[in-house]
Amino acid sequence: MKRYLAIPGMVLVFLLLMDLGVAAVLGFAQDRGAVPSLQRYFEYGRSVPGKLDRWIDNPDLPENLFKVGWISDTAAQSEQLFASENPAPGTLRGYGMSFLAQMMQSAGEQDPALRIDLHGGPAAPPNLAYALFLNDRPNRRSGDVADLAILSSSLPAMAALSNRSWAFEQPAPTTYPVFWPDRNGGLQAIEPLVTTAGQERALRQDPVAAAAWQAQLAQQDAFYSPVSFGYQILDHSPFLRLVRRSWAMQMIASREAKILDGSAGYPLAEVLQTMVAEFSRIAREDGQVPVVYLIQGRDPGDANVLKLVRPVLQDHRIPYLATEDLADPRNPANYVADGHFKAPVNQAFGAAFRQLLPTTGWMQTVETERSESKLLIFKKKPVSARP
Repeated sequence: MKRYLAIPGMVLVFLLLMDLGVAAVLGFAQDRGAVPSLQRYFEYGRSVPGKLDRWIDNPDLPENLFKVGWISDTAAQSEQLFASENPAPGTLRGYGMSFLAQMMQSAGEQDPALRIDLHGGPAAPPNLAYALFLNDRPNRRSGDVADLAILSSSLPAMAALSNRSWAFEQPAPTTYPVFWPDRNGGLQAIEPLVTTAGQERALRQDPVAAAAWQAQLAQQDAFYSPVSFGYQILDHSPFLRLVRRSWAMQMIASREAKILDGSAGYPLAEVLQTMVAEFSRIAREDGQVPVVYLIQGRDPGDANVLKLVRPVLQDHRIPYLATEDLADPRNPANYVADGHFKAPVNQAFGAAFRQLLPTTGWMQTVETERSESKLLIFKKKPVSARP
């Protein structure tokens, strides 16, 4: 019997020594300032709190996303830009992610006369893009174009309060509301308790606030799980981090599938369609031109964004640009390694966007605004989920 037990025991000892050896090598590489790809590979399995703590303690770490995409910071930058820019109407204001930024920047390169103001976050789900749009309402003028981007791969994250819960390998802590239908046909927002990078840092010295925030994530964020957020003792083992990474990614994929098929209880299609309708209503109410940018990613498991929102686009006659109409989402030649579109494809999107603008009546609106007054003064408007 002892002989049979000795073999598993020797294997466990060998694995432990191997784990300690890998940890030592990775620690040495970190102390020397080296960040090889193998080290990043093992770091991807660290718990979400562990990743955020490392980013706070080491601001210069590569791929540090701690300060990226916070709505409060974006709002402050937009307010400064609004105060300094030419008061004439006609700015193209985009709300979304890097896909939208690349397309709009390409349009700007093709026509330098276009004034472009971008607001975004990492892989921004529609609720973050829509929240940025709402938050920026005081900084838009009549005659502007408002462009709301919807990314197919981020649709399930509409049920999340933060990237940290669904983007496990690179969990940007930026937060945003979760929207639900209200009784009046609009949307009600569940606002996160943490809304700034400063508040996030302060949680380490405020256990009461930290517990309240964790409780809200557990109750209101469909992706929160102890697999990603708990068992921080596992962070000390490179091999156990790999186990956590596999477990967490499987869990997130399972929850994404349930949100998309409706079994998770979140009314994704209803919220998305209402969001697009409200986006159009608010923009037009303020004298702006709404445009919806629909980005279909390369993953065949993604929901079809055009199919989801086409009814509301047609009913409300909302101008839109759908990438699937211009580039086959199943053709790998259209993408670079990280999933973004190649430069020639973005150039085609930018050209299509420029061609779309005259059909929206935008130029007529701009010329009307400019001719009515040489000096335009715009009052700030309240910000809410349903103004």
